[in-house]
Amino acid sequence: MDIIEGDNMLTIQNFEKRIGKSMLNKGVQYFANGAVLEIEENDGEWTAEVEGTEDYSVEVSVKKDNEITKYFCDCPYDGDICKHVVAVLYAIREEIIYRPVITKKSRAKNPFDDLLTKITAAEYASFVKDYAKKNKDFKTALEIFFAEKDDRADVGQKYTDLVRKLVKKYSDHGYVDYRSSSGLANEIDKLIGKANELVHKRNYLDAFTIANVALNEMQEVLASADDSNGSLGGTVYDIVELIDSIVTGDEIAYDLKEHIFSVLYKEFTSNKYFDHSDSGYNLFSLFENLAIELKKEQMYLDFIDSQVQKLTGNHDDYERNFYRTQKIDFLKALGRTEEVEELVQKNLDIKEVRQEEVDKAIDRKDFEHAKKLIAGGILIAEKQKHPGTVSQWEEQLLRIAILENDIALTRHYYRKFALESHWLNSIYYDKWKATYSKEEWKVIIDELIDETIKRVTKAHANDSWMPLSAHLLTAVSPFYIQEKYWDKLFALVKNENRLDRILPYHKYLVHQYADELVPIYLPGLELKGDNASDRSQYATLVKLMEDLITDMPAGKDQILATAQKLRTKYPRRPAMVEELNRLLK
Repeated sequence: MDIIEGDNMLTIQNFEKRIGKSMLNKGVQYFANGAVLEIEENDGEWTAEVEGTEDYSVEVSVKKDNEITKYFCDCPYDGDICKHVVAVLYAIREEIIYRPVITKKSRAKNPFDDLLTKITAAEYASFVKDYAKKNKDFKTALEIFFAEKDDRADVGQKYTDLVRKLVKKYSDHGYVDYRSSSGLANEIDKLIGKANELVHKRNYLDAFTIANVALNEMQEVLASADDSNGSLGGTVYDIVELIDSIVTGDEIAYDLKEHIFSVLYKEFTSNKYFDHSDSGYNLFSLFENLAIELKKEQMYLDFIDSQVQKLTGNHDDYERNFYRTQKIDFLKALGRTEEVEELVQKNLDIKEVRQEEVDKAIDRKDFEHAKKLIAGGILIAEKQKHPGTVSQWEEQLLRIAILENDIALTRHYYRKFALESHWLNSIYYDKWKATYSKEEWKVIIDELIDETIKRVTKAHANDSWMPLSAHLLTAVSPFYIQEKYWDKLFALVKNENRLDRILPYHKYLVHQYADELVPIYLPGLELKGDNASDRSQYATLVKLMEDLITDMPAGKDQILATAQKLRTKYPRRPAMVEELNRLLK
């Protein structure tokens, strides 16, 4: 994670209001569990170690007014702020704000603490039981906090019941909506925090049981949830991270590793881990590592073969190819070279497998073999109707053409990639252009523009719903912009009166043709006002007028006159009149 410059509003006092709720809850859980270690401060520069899957280093800069100016964590999370930084922010706040000043008065017993000492165990139990009946959230929180004291023999069932209670609370007939998904994620995060506490206590078995239960239930939830904000997905990621920390723990018993391997073996027979999140792919590397460590290589290979045989549907290609490539990688890790080579040849229909063979051929400069492999890949992609994959293979042919210094073929593919999409690809266009001298390129591009104009003009004869100038503007403007043919671009733009066709070219023309653009814009502005129907559209119109006045000050009076005309024309549109008055004041 890079150091991120904070703005003047982020402080130790208000950071909770500026950070997403899901990440905030994860951070506070880490802080509450004592994961922030060795926190130190030197002239506003705070450093700490945070215990997670690994020990992560966190740095936070805080000014004297408690403003947070930057923060850094060396964990792999690539979002704006990670849970380790959040945990440290809580620790810093406790250090610099909430550390009490000890006085004679503060040494006196707190009235609430005094009250607690006077309540008997029976009174505590009575209150808790009564309050839990009235407040289900309190009851659930209590059950999670004291789950270890539930002496049922089946730990898995105990936590399954807890998770299902939470899911029921946040779902409506089995569906978890956008708002509820964050609440459910926060509750499951608390349970994962409980599992992390068990890890710290070296109770790996129960920690894994919780993680496995939570992961199973979350897969079911994701199948019918709106997780647009990614909170449930983030929770699933944390569960996988927890399992990883358990499996890779230094003190985990061999028998427990075998138990986890058996559980994963059973779980992976279901496709649910691959259907709604990346959890299956993330967990599978753990499964593979355990297979090697526990010397269950053949069991692992047999499992993969059985999965491949099961995945025969039209939509199973991705998962089936995943297992096939995993088998190749696994055999490589075992050093079984002959089997790898045999398997590679049998699986060249997989793009990634064929690509690796192409890379090897290119590395040894066997370009002819590489081209044959690519040609085979193109045939497969065309048969499967995957034009994107065809383009990827053609990019490999371009790669070889460059290595062989084949100028003609290089130009062919640069031109193809520059022009094949709906919008001109400027990167390939510039590379194509760079293969010619200035004089040569002028001939090439002018011929291309002429060909395009002739093609569009001919096609327009059968499509008269839009004027020819509009078709030509769409077709040749990318070339005019790349070559800075501003006079030719303006010649097409001035034939337009619709703002949606003119505005995309405004930034290219305004500096040279400001005065000429004003009369072109005026009919479009009036038409936009005629068609506007709500305050948002009126405000957008006024903002556009303001921007055009800034860019074309000489046209201010004419633009204001158009605004006045609209105000006079529509006196019964009070919202329009109010917005226009902002401009005309």
